[in-house]
Amino acid sequence: MSQIYLDNSTTTRPSEKTISKMMPFFYGRWGAPSSPHMMGQELLPAIEESLKAIYAMLGAKESDSFVFTSSGAEAVNHVFHSVYHDVTRLTGKNQFLTSNIEEAPAMMKISHLEEWTCVGKMLKANESGQVTAETVADMITPRTALVSLSWANGMTGVINPIADISTVCQERGVLFHVDATHVLGKLFYDLNDIGASYMTFNGDNLHAPKGTGGLYIKEGVKCSSFILGGMDQGGKRAGTVNVPALIGLGEASKEVLETRDLLCTEVARLRDLFEEELSSEVEDINIFFKNQERLPHISAIAFPGVANEALLYALNRKGVYASIGGGNFQQIGLILMACGVDETLAHSTLHFSFSRETSEDDVLQAVNIIKECVSKLRKISSQFFSAKKVQ
Repeated sequence: MSQIYLDNSTTTRPSEKTISKMMPFFYGRWGAPSSPHMMGQELLPAIEESLKAIYAMLGAKESDSFVFTSSGAEAVNHVFHSVYHDVTRLTGKNQFLTSNIEEAPAMMKISHLEEWTCVGKMLKANESGQVTAETVADMITPRTALVSLSWANGMTGVINPIADISTVCQERGVLFHVDATHVLGKLFYDLNDIGASYMTFNGDNLHAPKGTGGLYIKEGVKCSSFILGGMDQGGKRAGTVNVPALIGLGEASKEVLETRDLLCTEVARLRDLFEEELSSEVEDINIFFKNQERLPHISAIAFPGVANEALLYALNRKGVYASIGGGNFQQIGLILMACGVDETLAHSTLHFSFSRETSEDDVLQAVNIIKECVSKLRKISSQFFSAKKVQ
């Protein structure tokens, strides 16, 4: 059975070049970069090369700071912890804002901070799936310490007006954190236009190895350490640097820039083809946010009359791997309901996300399998309700 992987918002396959680049650092060049002798010092050129590639991917300046983390979730937690330590404790500003469709790390960290006398508020997404600058402006108060938002939602693909939101935060003197996990390599942008205080990302969404992530800190923004125990990474994160993983993230960052045109054109074409073919082959589907500004590789589609969990299971048995959320994500149904979508329709929705490895054959095969599964499940559903009426 062939496998068609359409869940690239959750994780991506590490590229062959990335894995190849990492291999020498597992065994042959295994020293600690903080060591003063040759075993440590010989690693520094490769580390510097990787950091340059990561800075280039982000569009950061040399004067900005970067912390290599074990995941995007760690990077998000680092931001919240730092703002609490550096701002809330010293100024009394204890309000933290995120959205009601945000991913788990931000929402759970706010909940944790509430145990430390902080106040968490949820910014409501509109019917278009966006958090607007006006909504942010209305929620900010003199006690707001941080606004934390994803640049784009990883389940719906809808892009938030981050530059406008950043302007509001700067005007109000509020720190602004952006999770850029799902937009890196999928959008062209100028980091100066974004103006975020902090930017985080998860490496394994970029064809880098799992256990990688990063935290960008704008020049002049204070960011205390989240993990204590040494002066590694300029004192911002203690612990011996995972050199193979950092090398892998650096190589993946180079590939992100090299393939960005491909993601913005060919992968977008495949996503559109997927939606067009499904619309012609499967009756009564609903493609969400099709007319909104959204990422080129993500599609959220409702199949009325079919429970999304049942369809996900049926597709899994046929080798087509989609998603309904979970893990770091909220369930797609909950996200859509927060945007005003009817509950029944929301819970008939699946999320599909493509990558530079997705082929046109994958798309066309997936459409045929989805058509077959939806047809069978709708028939079962119809028979079930007909039997209930007879009773």
